[in-house]
Amino acid sequence: MRKNPVLENEMKRYTRNMKCAWIILGVNLVLGLFALIAQMGLSGRENYMTIQCYVLMGYGLFLAICILIPGLAGGAIAGERERKTLDLLLTTHLSPWKIILGKLESSLCLIFLISFSTLPVIGLVLIYGGITLVNLFQLILNLVITGIFIGSIGIFYSAIMRKTTVAVILSYVTVVLLVLGTVGILFGIGYIQQMQGMYQEDFTGIRLGGLVYLLYFNPAVTLYGLIGQQTTNAYGLVRLCGHFGDYSHSFGVEHMVELSILVQLCCSVLLLIAAGRHINPMRK
Repeated sequence: MRKNPVLENEMKRYTRNMKCAWIILGVNLVLGLFALIAQMGLSGRENYMTIQCYVLMGYGLFLAICILIPGLAGGAIAGERERKTLDLLLTTHLSPWKIILGKLESSLCLIFLISFSTLPVIGLVLIYGGITLVNLFQLILNLVITGIFIGSIGIFYSAIMRKTTVAVILSYVTVVLLVLGTVGILFGIGYIQQMQGMYQEDFTGIRLGGLVYLLYFNPAVTLYGLIGQQTTNAYGLVRLCGHFGDYSHSFGVEHMVELSILVQLCCSVLLLIAAGRHINPMRK
């Protein structure tokens, strides 16, 4: 199968840039430090420390994705436009869809390299048990899906904005709103209801109803739920949503990890289609 020329060109640029190697080295050093700290703190608590090390590594990789991907994807199309090379790309045999996909793949390449380069370090947790190989690959798959979702947001802004700086800033702002804003909105509305309930005799507790499903768009909550299922916090999402009402028998909350992954993938597809339509010179 022939490689996407856009991806091939971007990969050449990455491999010739020492910044990529330094980023991979830095991430692995940080994760290796986590593993070393866990190793030093074992002494009869192997299972507990293994799980804690695994959790720290998972959230560390998630943080790396949130920091790196918006900056890479946000300048993918806007950078071509600023360099006056986007029109040249559009005159080739490549369709706008292939250009968009190539830019997304190139933005994700660094995350793929980081994720798979950290497998040996993360794999250290398998030695002491508590975490299985299946859990490990589930974590990597979830991080890849998170990278696709965040990368699609960056590509979308990069396609509709003319300036790289604006596209990158909007990408970071959107990621922050998704990760912190959705939870903040729910807690804020819940707090207001609680304050109002202090003056009502028949107040039975906070009830946000369907608003809790805003968490489907939060990749951090998805990761929290996945890690909870893999470790000792299987009902973590139910307890989290319990702050906003009674969701103990809610199908949408009990299966929030799977449903949120599906929602985020659908959003990614829609954002990429919108980006492709925007840069298509033949659009009406």
